[in-house]
Amino acid sequence: MYKVSYIGRKNFVKFDDEHYLLYLNEEQAEVKNEKSDDIMQGYAYTGSQPDGGTLVEAKDVNDDNRRAKFVAGLIGTEYDIDSQIAILANGNDTDQHAQELKDFEDNRRVVKETIDELLAREL
Repeated sequence: MYKVSYIGRKNFVKFDDEHYLLYLNEEQAEVKNEKSDDIMQGYAYTGSQPDGGTLVEAKDVNDDNRRAKFVAGLIGTEYDIDSQIAILANGNDTDQHAQELKDFEDNRRVVKETIDELLAREL
């Protein structure tokens, strides 16, 4: 994981036609201004990419589907589509499947909260 600080606040950026960079795990941080050497208040982000972002798959994103696409993309960084289908299809028919489903639902809840925070940021 990479932790990178910026003077300005970030939320998301289109990476290419099939991916977005999401700036997650926002924290306030002190940032050195490269031009003046002054220390300024800024923000730090932690993610899988060298710029502190997290790359997620998200195609055909628009204002109406942005939340759903980002939630699905971020879940996809933890669970590939085959795993998601298997967990949901298995349900809770055994103790192991019930635990897998609970873990998946807990992850999904956290992802939704994370995306809601990201989309609510004022830049």
